[in-house]
Amino acid sequence: MYKVSVITVLKRRHKKVQENLNSLANQTLSDVEIICVYKEENSEINMCVQELRKKHGDRIKVIHKTKAQDVVAKNKALEEAQGKYILVTDGNTCYEKTALEKMYNLAEEKNADLAVCGYSIINIDSNQTITNGLENAFKDVEEIDGTNKALAYLNIDSGNKLIKKEKIGNIVFQNYDDCQDEIFILSLYANLDTAVFINEELFYAYRQIANAQRLVNPIQIKDFQKGLTEVKKIYKDAGKYEKMKNVLSLIAFSKVGVKQLVEISFDKSVNMKEKIREHMNYLDINFFEWRKNKFLGFTNVPRKVYWVAGLVYKFGFQSPFINIYRNLLEKTDVKLIF
Repeated sequence: MYKVSVITVLKRRHKKVQENLNSLANQTLSDVEIICVYKEENSEINMCVQELRKKHGDRIKVIHKTKAQDVVAKNKALEEAQGKYILVTDGNTCYEKTALEKMYNLAEEKNADLAVCGYSIINIDSNQTITNGLENAFKDVEEIDGTNKALAYLNIDSGNKLIKKEKIGNIVFQNYDDCQDEIFILSLYANLDTAVFINEELFYAYRQIANAQRLVNPIQIKDFQKGLTEVKKIYKDAGKYEKMKNVLSLIAFSKVGVKQLVEISFDKSVNMKEKIREHMNYLDINFFEWRKNKFLGFTNVPRKVYWVAGLVYKFGFQSPFINIYRNLLEKTDVKLIF
């Protein structure tokens, strides 16, 4: 058995594949296996992986996939992983060399189900940092019981989260476009009891950030919404929804009610009144708790823009808020923080 199994999904469009592989292979933690998931015909990625195998031997594994079998391949990797802990990442991420060691050691010391490290989310086009750090919002050890407001505002990227494999249970990757890892992480909260947090920035995710030049994919929007409703069902089945409803409804509000609508608004051909009505119906049907969510209260929000958004949305002024926010994104260096 390995201490950690890293599943890294590598795609032709990823710009940091070599950096990703090198940062994983050169970790200070011993007994780490790296499972590389990619298309067999991708010769450039295959060359990088085979070079790594020459240096590091059998601990570098390969699972090939086709586009239609993306989820199948990731679930196969999850099943075959021999590590006590699992980390899921991709070819646009990099790690400090001590990242796995620090997360593993702390998880073992505290007997935790999840270890989370500090992070930086970086715009891959401009190389500017979009958001970073855990902002000292967590104690070293936290119960995953929905009481800590910071969990609702925590990034849902899988790359800075080390998961105890035995706690994954029957949770698998679902066939959602571009949000498989995020829905996987949110689903796992149903099975996890404790988490440890390392405020040190050890994980760097390079992401393409939506702006006026990059229109969002309608399929990805729908898939994220479907994923959140599936997470709700998983919580209910686990008897954990009452505890986690404020966390999940806050995520639904910020991602579906605000982020998606702001991104959609860059497309001038879209009927925004119709889209706002559609998204608000989704929220009120599936996550009506957002309207009374204590984590949107003035004293609880990490940034006052969340409180403003919650307030104006309750009074039906979504359109002015979205227009103002979009104009700020277009004309200034303000970042979409939701």
